Amino acid sequence: MGVIHKLKPEVTKFIIDNKQKDPSLSCRALTQLVFDNLKVKVSKSSINAIFKENNLSLPIGRRQKVKKRKFNMPLLPVIEGTKSITVVPESGKGEKPINTDGNVDKRIKEAEEWAMKLQKEDRQRSEDRLNLEKQKSENDGKLKDEAADLRFLMEEAAKLNAKKDLEKAEEAKRLEDEIARKAEEERLAKVAEAEAKKAEEEKAAQEAALKVAQERLAKEAEEIKQAQEIARKAEEERLAKIEEEKRIAEAKRLEEEIARKAEEEKAAQEAALKAEKERLAEIAESEAKRAEVEAGRKEKTEVDPGTKRLEEEKSAEEAALKAEKEKWLRLAEEELKSRQQATKKETVANVPPAEPVKAIQGQVSSGIILLKAIDYLVGGSAQINDLICKELGREAISNLNLTQALIFKSLFGMENLSLFWDLTQVRYSKEELDNFYLEIQKSENIKSAAVKIFSGVFNEARGVGMHFPDGHSVYLDGQLHSIWTTQNIPLDFSSPVLELKNNLNKCFFKKEPLILFCAPGYDIPSNDFFNLLLNFSSTGKNPDNLNIFGNKLEQIETIPLSSTNNYTLVFGLWPWQFTSSRKVKGIGGFELKRIEKTGQDVYLAEIEIELLRVSLNQSITFKGCAVKASPDEKIRLVILNSGEEMNLVQLAETYLGCWPNLDEAFNDFSRKIELFAYVSNPQKILSKESFGPPIEPGELEKIFAKYIKMLDTYLRWHFLPQGYSEKDFSYTNECFYKLPVSLEPGQGAVRVKIGSNQAYQYQKELEYMLRRLNERRISFKDGNALYFENVSK
Repeated sequence: MGVIHKLKPEVTKFIIDNKQKDPSLSCRALTQLVFDNLKVKVSKSSINAIFKENNLSLPIGRRQKVKKRKFNMPLLPVIEGTKSITVVPESGKGEKPINTDGNVDKRIKEAEEWAMKLQKEDRQRSEDRLNLEKQKSENDGKLKDEAADLRFLMEEAAKLNAKKDLEKAEEAKRLEDEIARKAEEERLAKVAEAEAKKAEEEKAAQEAALKVAQERLAKEAEEIKQAQEIARKAEEERLAKIEEEKRIAEAKRLEEEIARKAEEEKAAQEAALKAEKERLAEIAESEAKRAEVEAGRKEKTEVDPGTKRLEEEKSAEEAALKAEKEKWLRLAEEELKSRQQATKKETVANVPPAEPVKAIQGQVSSGIILLKAIDYLVGGSAQINDLICKELGREAISNLNLTQALIFKSLFGMENLSLFWDLTQVRYSKEELDNFYLEIQKSENIKSAAVKIFSGVFNEARGVGMHFPDGHSVYLDGQLHSIWTTQNIPLDFSSPVLELKNNLNKCFFKKEPLILFCAPGYDIPSNDFFNLLLNFSSTGKNPDNLNIFGNKLEQIETIPLSSTNNYTLVFGLWPWQFTSSRKVKGIGGFELKRIEKTGQDVYLAEIEIELLRVSLNQSITFKGCAVKASPDEKIRLVILNSGEEMNLVQLAETYLGCWPNLDEAFNDFSRKIELFAYVSNPQKILSKESFGPPIEPGELEKIFAKYIKMLDTYLRWHFLPQGYSEKDFSYTNECFYKLPVSLEPGQGAVRVKIGSNQAYQYQKELEYMLRRLNERRISFKDGNALYFENVSK
């Protein structure tokens, strides 16, 4: 990390507070104390400067020797019986004991006062001696620190002097070379002058020949131009003629189509009209027969008073029947004419375009699809489905949608599963789900195993180490952003173990490219990165195993690799990276291309770049593509690859299908690195305690509901901005899980469009979450990827 010269206020305050609490702390001790507590390395000279500024330095020099003071011991009286005997100390040589009969109490009191005074002086001298020893030890430590700083300055001065001597030698050599160069230039100038005179003569001859040739070529060019113009006009006439023929043929085809449809419609209408006429004729015939029968009956029957009335009613019925028949015939003819006119209008119109892919609209259950995406990353439903199918003897693949529907039903309810049916294209009734639940609820083994599975699927991998045959290792973070020189990778780049293993399996066993977000570093390519570029696609030099490690740098799994395999690496190079260590050897013209997977329109151009490692005089040349969002802006990103060759569009689709967010993703990547490197507060690890109380065996519905809430915790922890990890399911459910969603199937992807109204106040958080989800390569077993889009911007 290096020495920080501009200390933050909290670091300075920490040093002053600890020095004031314990003045005996030395600069060296405080250096270690600051590093242990704040993860910041501060030099001893910086700490000493802080002491001086705040008057915290201890005095320097030898302590003064305290001379012992001579004094006479007082006379101590001893009482024997009724007489007082004064005891003279042994130090009083030549003096005789004196017997006095004075005031005994007064002499005893004076003796006690003298004794207490002596004890107090002895204690004071002891404390002074200890303080002086302590001060001496501190002064000695400070002198050692200053001596170390002096040695460091002397070493730096020696290095600087050596550097100056080297520069002087180089300058002398440069002057010698300059003199030699000037002499060589003078010699070459004389030679050039002679050659120039000769060249002038040759030039005059060449110009004369060139003039003749130019005149001949101009004449030929004019003839060619005229011929091309004639050919162009002929071609235009031919194409116009072909276009006219096509138009006439199309018009003729449409007329024939109109006529055919009109004939078919007319025939159908005539057939219907004929059938209707026949039906009415049959009715009329039957009525006529009935009338004849009635007339014969009338002749045979004796006339009675009601006969006349019956005949009048019959005549009225026959008139009404005739009017109804004429009405139906008229309506049938009008219907036939209207249908013929409508058919003619529809046929004359242009042929309608092909019907687009139908979008599935209006599902207000965004929570299901968001948490289904997290479930894909951790793999909980897939593992519990394998367990259930093993217990019940079912096929795992065909049973997966049923298991997932049962899991999400436990918390969202049957009424909110419409979007899940549209996503999986499989629908189950409530009875099927209930019967399936009753079947698996009977197994105690499934209950206990489900608790164990759901508790373990959220274990995270901090990264993976690629070990090479020569003994060195290169580290990748869990989300495959870039390579690192150590395992000390920011925890924000961790991923579920299953997700990392799936991504590694695609690259190292299914021959798909390893796609890194960007090359590491800014100024020059690191040695690890350069070695990776040289060895990753070389047989015998490529990685021989992968070592996955966790958030606490513990070893999780080792995956052996074959030395005969060749791999492909794709990575992004930003315009400000390696400016002094790269050379653009060629760049083509930009063309507009469509990235179907993400729905982006970008401008691409072929580019050839040479990366240099000056220290070892090595270089590698790559061919890739340069990316722009519009034709007028500068290049945003260069995508390069080593190993298997790819064409321009294939390379861009490979990278942008994995990292579609470009500038915003790089800003988020850099911000997380800065927080990890420069913020004193340690990063929190996603532990089992982060998911709340542990899952307890019981009813499967409660176990499934707890798993859904654990998915919500993981989403808040890794896919929402800082601060949301402290929220709960009810908060995110209210903010993000009740938004309208539409699904739009496409080529190789399903576009998930999530929207809201203008009053929605979490637009930025929603946009951030969807961008992070799009970077995690979420796809289903059929290969269709999920691409999330915020349509309420």
